[in-house]
Amino acid sequence: MSVSRMFDNLWVKLAAVVLAVLLWFHVATDKVYQHQYTIPLTQIDLDETLVLTEPPPDSVTVSVSARGKILLRTDWKKKGVRLVADHTRVGRFKVDISAANLSLVQADKVTLIDVIEPREMYFTCDRRTTRELPVKSRLVVVPDEGYAIYGSDSLEPGVVKVSGPNRRVGELSMVETQEMVLEYVRSSFSKKLGLTTGDIYGMSFEPDSVLVHVRVGPVRRKVIPDLKVGLINAPRLRQYQIEPPAVEIRVSGQADAIDSLSPDMISVIADFVLIDSAGSIPIQVVLPPTISLIQKSADSVKITMTR
Repeated sequence: MSVSRMFDNLWVKLAAVVLAVLLWFHVATDKVYQHQYTIPLTQIDLDETLVLTEPPPDSVTVSVSARGKILLRTDWKKKGVRLVADHTRVGRFKVDISAANLSLVQADKVTLIDVIEPREMYFTCDRRTTRELPVKSRLVVVPDEGYAIYGSDSLEPGVVKVSGPNRRVGELSMVETQEMVLEYVRSSFSKKLGLTTGDIYGMSFEPDSVLVHVRVGPVRRKVIPDLKVGLINAPRLRQYQIEPPAVEIRVSGQADAIDSLSPDMISVIADFVLIDSAGSIPIQVVLPPTISLIQKSADSVKITMTR
């Protein structure tokens, strides 16, 4: 046969080969096979009043039977296996693993024949309890130059239901959002953040995330002069001279808050309890919550008794 004749009807010949391969594959994968697979342990059924306090084993090696086409798919493997742990008491316990208490989560047309390993597992559980706890934001916002955060973060909701091991839930005073840092922020925004309790196993939240609202805007600055220093907690029946008697401060904040800021909204105090051996007391400036102190003309005052 000449070379030229070998290439006659080449596409027909190739199509015949492909069809033959496909037919063979169909016949081969339509047979029932038995095979071993290591499948993730994705569900553990406990008494509804209990919760695991330690992570369970990751996977179980099992023997299954199914048509070849089904075994080649990955969806039923990813769904994993379910273990029924017949246990109703708090503490550590052992479960013998077999086909009687282990099943495929997605068992459509796949039969679990036997458990290869492990044949036993140990678990620790506690009584499940639920509490309502406040949420603390771990979102760190760094405004761009010339911008500032207006007030504290607003959380929605500010309180969530926490469910988990009785002892560990009882130790909590709050739950926190996941940690995140956002830089060069120039406008207000809202960010959805998940909740966490660190490395405590067995916790769940309702809802499992909160919305953090942050107000950011341009900074306006203002100088407030001649703010009188007030002396507090001084012994009675004594008179004192304060030097300097007044200070000047520089503040910044949201434009409308700065525009409405007046001296009677600011307190400048010196606490006599903090006096040192030289007669000096540090100055404390109390401002509205949306206003930030940039600078003050004096950090402390000198106290002299006049009578």
